Amino acid sequence: MMRKFVQQQKEATKHDAAFRRQVKIGLDSANAGNLIPAAEVKARFAAKRGATRRKLEASE
Repeated sequence: MMRKFVQQQKEATKHDAAFRRQVKIGLDSANAGNLIPAAEVKARFAAKRGATRRKLEASE
């Protein structure tokens, strides 16, 4: 039981470190001006939602 707990703690620590690295990369990129306008992001995801809806409707 203790071994499982220790393993879970190690995995959680590794996940936290990886997550923090990704957040830092994102923040550094944003601070460098590498941003996508909100309207473009909304348009991309609207297209993805439309594609998903079409796939779902085709499978019915």
